[in-house]
Amino acid sequence: MTATDLTEETGHRVVGPERMRWTGWRWRYVRYAAFAAYALGLLVFIGMVGVPTDRLGIYGGILVFLTIAVLGRGWAAWWQMMVDWLPFQAVLLAYDYSRGYASPYSDAQVHAKTYPITDVHNDLGLPLHVHFPIVFDQWLGRLLGGGGMMPTTWVQEHFHPGTSIPLIGVFVSLVYCSHFLVMPTVAVVLWIRNRPRFLIWMRMVIVLAVAGVATYFLYPMAPPWLADSGGVFPGPPVGRFTSEGFDLIGLHMVGGMVSQGQYLVNPVAAMPSLHTAYATLAAGFFWFGKTWWQKALLTCYPLAMGFSLLYGGEHYVVDEIAGAAYALAVIAGWRMLRRRRLRNGFAVSPDPSW
Repeated sequence: MTATDLTEETGHRVVGPERMRWTGWRWRYVRYAAFAAYALGLLVFIGMVGVPTDRLGIYGGILVFLTIAVLGRGWAAWWQMMVDWLPFQAVLLAYDYSRGYASPYSDAQVHAKTYPITDVHNDLGLPLHVHFPIVFDQWLGRLLGGGGMMPTTWVQEHFHPGTSIPLIGVFVSLVYCSHFLVMPTVAVVLWIRNRPRFLIWMRMVIVLAVAGVATYFLYPMAPPWLADSGGVFPGPPVGRFTSEGFDLIGLHMVGGMVSQGQYLVNPVAAMPSLHTAYATLAAGFFWFGKTWWQKALLTCYPLAMGFSLLYGGEHYVVDEIAGAAYALAVIAGWRMLRRRRLRNGFAVSPDPSW
């Protein structure tokens, strides 16, 4: 049963009217026309304004999309959609704001984009960590035969050697931007096709968000571009290239409906990399029950995200590893709880692969 179908206590499917009452138009074609108008409007918005990356803008668009999906199915279907989505949206918005409060920088510093790295402490009195990820990545560079070269440096020297924007920059920008779109897109598809799995997905997303922001409070850590601006990153200067690829195709990322103040921006939210974590979660969520080639394709996404973050100077390898570990721990925790429920005779998701 999909989320757009409601079921009475008798078990019979409740189907909305086939035609609009006043015009006689079929609701199916009304929805098709509304989806077409929505898609056109979205393309115009992206072309004129940019790719939305803020939570309010993205979820506002999702609510409009899902409202179209339940057109003609009655107020009960629309209300079920709101009940399913609003609690998760509220928690994720709280995550966005609390992530900003974990930042050790003031509003004035965020506005001026001035981020010192020495004698910096957050509101809990915990210091900014700068050297540990450098030491780890240098050790990893030696282990891989690079003589201690930072992986960030190696990737940027080989794939972005000059000042001009290489074509691969478009790929990097698209992969980086997918972080803001894949999670809600998966949620929309699951809500329409398989509501029980939608609930599982959103609970995993929230657990991962809470674990991430808790770590940001307890272990603030400077990313490569910030360590470089403070003069402590070893080797050549670190470029921040994550969004420049959009310049080649005439697009850019945009915050949209909210001001990107301190309450949303945390330049030291590096450990763990939630970009890597959510990419790993998306791949791992659909992993079970797939063929080997499907698993290979799923693996490509977190690997592409990890490469893009190194290319863009946004993360070290160590915090990418940590992000992947967080996601795998969430998936393993869910699998363990599911097996326990099965042993105790409780109902679980109807999907046999889970």
